[in-house]
Amino acid sequence: MIAAVFSPPRAKRYAPMVAGLVALLLLGLMPLAAQAQLSQREKQQGANAHEQIVAQYGGVYDHPEVGPYVARITAQMAAASNMPNEEFRVTVLNSPVVNAFALPGGYVYVTRGLVSLANSEAELASVIGHEIAHVTERHGRGRQNQAIGATILGAVLGLAVGSDLVNQIFNIGASGYLADYSRDQENEADKVGLDMLVRAGYDPYSAPSFLQSLGDQSALHARLQGARYDPNRVDWLASHPATGQRVRDTRAQAQGTGIPPASRRTGEEAHFAAIDGMLYGDDPKEGYVRGRRFIHPELRFAFEVPEGFQMTNSSKAVSARHSSGAQVKFDGGARRGAATMADYLTRVWARDAQLKGVESLTINGIPAATGVTRVKGKDVRLVAYDAGDGEGVYRFLIATPPRETARMESAIREMVLSFSRLSASEAASAKPFLVETRKVRRGDTVGSLASLMAFDTAAEERFRVLNGLSGNEGILPGQTVKLVVE
Repeated sequence: MIAAVFSPPRAKRYAPMVAGLVALLLLGLMPLAAQAQLSQREKQQGANAHEQIVAQYGGVYDHPEVGPYVARITAQMAAASNMPNEEFRVTVLNSPVVNAFALPGGYVYVTRGLVSLANSEAELASVIGHEIAHVTERHGRGRQNQAIGATILGAVLGLAVGSDLVNQIFNIGASGYLADYSRDQENEADKVGLDMLVRAGYDPYSAPSFLQSLGDQSALHARLQGARYDPNRVDWLASHPATGQRVRDTRAQAQGTGIPPASRRTGEEAHFAAIDGMLYGDDPKEGYVRGRRFIHPELRFAFEVPEGFQMTNSSKAVSARHSSGAQVKFDGGARRGAATMADYLTRVWARDAQLKGVESLTINGIPAATGVTRVKGKDVRLVAYDAGDGEGVYRFLIATPPRETARMESAIREMVLSFSRLSASEAASAKPFLVETRKVRRGDTVGSLASLMAFDTAAEERFRVLNGLSGNEGILPGQTVKLVVE
């Protein structure tokens, strides 16, 4: 969660310095007339969406090694594309989510979460090549209209309620902009990207290797969330679907090149050197999820979600979901002159909704207020807390299916009452997770190294996925591995 959401005076402090951190890559030696070119319209589409994408993904990740490293790989892959004379802009996004995507006009994005999952320069290059292929093959055509349509849909439903509550509960917005590649387009980007990987001199087997890690990461995430994972399912709300079949297809394509496995450049040591010490998981300015507890050391507050809820932190909000369909969203807003928290609920946040049972409270010394309403068939409880700076509020939006409301009432109440301020020492003790690379020593095992990971649950599973170790695969002395440490 970005500090600017909660405390307007701090906005400039955390604003991303996009201009200084986005690498502009001027590529290629062949004459423009001999090459396919991106149109000015495509470039303008990418430029128009760029700042919104950067903001949505937590800003640009400012790291002295990672940014130049990713820019160098992108330059090599773009030079090996069928548009070597085009300009490509690559941005490392400050998000723990494992993702990469591209916009029309040569705008390529990778998250720091994806960079940390890759286990070699060649694996990262395979992802970047895939995204460049989406650009050069013009897979983004028509997506702008779909994004506009999604935004209009959100506005219409919001007006139907008379507030923004529907949009907040059901996450309506323009996310479709990054979610509408067809299966054929994904397959084509895999094929074109792997050809690019070969031309750039990398090991083609790195492409299926990373896709396998991506599938393993998705499966682990699903298990930790208590959800079922199917590697062959096409998820049309995900930007990169159907990992299982893609692993098989790209492995077959790599074999078809005739290049023996492990005979080409992988760049493992360069990759590990670049990512050593990089941030893993939540950014300090957005707070940390630690089990069922959310801690924000910079804004100095914390709360705890009920048992069975799985939390996800993003640049705009903390969300938590339960298998019953109950949802929690925690974020912040501007007070807009409201004299009390009850005034904020009734006159600002849900001014046109029919709130019932509005009640003023004091929770752990913090002025607060709560009220309930019904939105799109769900029981909704709103809770607002005074941020203490005279300008902002913190707030919970809790939506439960009517059949679950009474059963969850006590647990929800405990969550609302758990919101509290952190002392200076409590805030100072909350440390971010970092990636640490180290050489395996004689006597080290997967189990012994996994025990050093900064996780209370599934430490060995996390270690295996992070290091691309499948099944019962072991480690060897001298091998470099990644740990997540506090």
